[in-house]
Amino acid sequence: MCDELRWLATNGWYGHGDPLASHKIVCTTAGPNWAISLTDLVGHSTLIDLAVSGAVSDSDIIKSQAVDFRGQTTAFLNYVARSPKVSWTSRNAIFTITFGTNDVNLSYKNAQGNGTSLYSKDLTSYFNTVNKLYNAGARQFVFNNVVPFDRAQVGISQGKKLAAKLKDNINEFNSQLAAKVASYCSSKRGITCIVFDTRESAFVFQANRPSQLVDKDTTFAKVMDNYAAYGFATPSGYCAAYAKQRTCDVVSQDRSCLGPISSYVWWNDLHPSCAADLIWAKGLKVQLSYVS
Repeated sequence: MCDELRWLATNGWYGHGDPLASHKIVCTTAGPNWAISLTDLVGHSTLIDLAVSGAVSDSDIIKSQAVDFRGQTTAFLNYVARSPKVSWTSRNAIFTITFGTNDVNLSYKNAQGNGTSLYSKDLTSYFNTVNKLYNAGARQFVFNNVVPFDRAQVGISQGKKLAAKLKDNINEFNSQLAAKVASYCSSKRGITCIVFDTRESAFVFQANRPSQLVDKDTTFAKVMDNYAAYGFATPSGYCAAYAKQRTCDVVSQDRSCLGPISSYVWWNDLHPSCAADLIWAKGLKVQLSYVS
């Protein structure tokens, strides 16, 4: 069962007021999301999740009503960074940043080409915000890039032409993110950065050490290419009954579905399921083992 004392803040905060205040815990996975699963896998750790559903990196650049990365970081600085409820240091805290899915999904149809110019502006703002975390003492970062949701129903349903454009825009965002991480992290002292590439591989950067590429077999692309081997019944489908559930506990099986939620890579037409997120978390745990 989800422990509200251990997960001091998780989806359900919605970006208003003190994120550490009591509120309902929500997961858009029909079970534990990747962050909760990673916390369990690592053990002896506390998760503070400031994510807000529908958020983008900078809502002045890509429009969204949700509190964006800038606002979430402001909440961290105001309510969490010096809170007596939270004990963290530069050495024991890992900052995992997951933006891009909403940025691309809300922009790709109207973006010029692959969105090169748009995502350059978006990611410049993104790393201006990252720098605020660095200045507050953050030194260990995991940057999750955009999952290949062109292969989810939200992409497939658009038809081949738009789905192809979506894929190109996702790849453009991810490519720029990797380049920005390499540039930013090489300019900072005492920093460790990991890019979790959900499509292909991982990039690990540690200050004053050679960067390394970490190949994995837990990427979303490989899971969907070999879905049956991973225990899934479908690589792109989802069950409407599960998509209505926003609990962080694994939902009970619904007879209208192909099987339990673990049969599905996707929770709904855009978001991965808790089963896919568990694979994501296991991949991240492996990456963390490369960091000393």
